[in-house]
Amino acid sequence: MSTRNEQTQGHGRKGRDPLLLNKIAGGILSAGLVFWVATHISMFFTNHEAPKKPVIAIAGAGAAKTAAGGVPSIDGLIAKADVKKGMSFVQQQCSACHTLTKGGTNGVGPNLYGVVGAPMFAKAGYAFSSAAKKKAKGKWTYQKLNEWLFDPDDDVPGTRMSYPGIKNDAVRADAIAYLRTLSPSPVPLPKPGPGGAKPSPAAASGSGAPSIKALYAKAVIAKGQSFFQQQCSACHTVTKGGANGVGPNLYGVASAPMFAKPGYSFSDDVKKIAKGNWTPHKLNEWLFAPMKDAPGTHMAYPGIKNNQVRADVIAYLNSQSASPAKLP
Repeated sequence: MSTRNEQTQGHGRKGRDPLLLNKIAGGILSAGLVFWVATHISMFFTNHEAPKKPVIAIAGAGAAKTAAGGVPSIDGLIAKADVKKGMSFVQQQCSACHTLTKGGTNGVGPNLYGVVGAPMFAKAGYAFSSAAKKKAKGKWTYQKLNEWLFDPDDDVPGTRMSYPGIKNDAVRADAIAYLRTLSPSPVPLPKPGPGGAKPSPAAASGSGAPSIKALYAKAVIAKGQSFFQQQCSACHTVTKGGANGVGPNLYGVASAPMFAKPGYSFSDDVKKIAKGNWTPHKLNEWLFAPMKDAPGTHMAYPGIKNNQVRADVIAYLNSQSASPAKLP
């Protein structure tokens, strides 16, 4: 009896955990995996290497350029731009990546204080991509900023700035006019250039969206949800009682009053087209081309040009409601 106890105790001392070596090996492998994942995630967010293909392809981006391939001058619009609108737009659309105060730290993007008139793609402490450095010639002028902000990826192929650009001329002018003020000695306002005072072609009323009434019958809510999570969730929540973010919470939006959400400040431009409640038709017009449906909107999103995808998204938004509306 005593011999068995000694054997049992001896086994407890020498072989207390027969899987100990396996656990150690597993721990090492797990640590290596975590390190690998963390490294790749950090490379994604810090943009040490630009992806060969965009993670999300935004339909229609860059399509508003002139036939000659150039960006029209907006010097005349900058001279009479609304700085307050520009400030509101920049704070909503850009402040998540850029600081705007004097001496502010660099973030995902460089600090933008004093950017107008400063050397292109050169900010102490910030590592610009090789593609941006190749483009850097002289200082940021109004026209260079105009071309860059119209479509960064087209202006500098290979840039790490994954932003579709500001296609509405007036909004772009407002933004640049505000950036100009971020300096102890703002650069003199530009003189009107050719076509600078002309309104943007996108300023026509209505977006011209084709009817998608017939597509709702085969809309797939799950596809709409997937699209929303990829392209919209960074700015909008869609849960009941969700907080407003860069954009308003969208729970129940499909039949709610247009551009009216407690706690969220909408631009004057969208308030002008707010008539009654959202309907599938109105959502279709808005999501096809926001900047054309409401010229001057702060929503710098080119829209969803694929008709079926747009129908899927509207079907999904409609489902996020206590009382979903009946789609056409």
